[in-house]
Amino acid sequence: MIGLRIADIRDFTSRLFVKNTFDSFELAEAEFVTHYTTTLDGTLTEPQEDHLHATWGQVRPVAYAVIRGKELPHSFRLVLRLSDENVKKTLASLGLSISPEEVGALFLNILYNHEQLTVVTGCSLKTFSLDKTLEKEWDRLARRFFAKNQIPVEEV
Repeated sequence: MIGLRIADIRDFTSRLFVKNTFDSFELAEAEFVTHYTTTLDGTLTEPQEDHLHATWGQVRPVAYAVIRGKELPHSFRLVLRLSDENVKKTLASLGLSISPEEVGALFLNILYNHEQLTVVTGCSLKTFSLDKTLEKEWDRLARRFFAKNQIPVEEV
């Protein structure tokens, strides 16, 4: 698990709410605090064969409508997760001995509060393991994702 401070909040939020940079991630949950609190659950009411959660791309227009306005939101929190399909691809590309069924989720926790924006990575396994290889690799891949998308970050 690593914490990354986002250097350019305006650019990042544009990529998050307007552009498709994060659209392939699935939404686990979101909370937006404006003049009121809005909570979104990314769980699909009618799960598809390989998806239990909506993609951020499907939910993004709704989220943007919630935060759009003259004033910035007081805070927001998003929990994005790598899709099960992408978890399988990631495990295969890394050559790890962990089976996809053992992985609960690989997360990006995005937190905006008091004009600071941070992203905290997370790795959830369904079975106990002392091996932190997947967690370290997910941290490395998250850093690479931000670098590839030209999103400046600094570790906190």
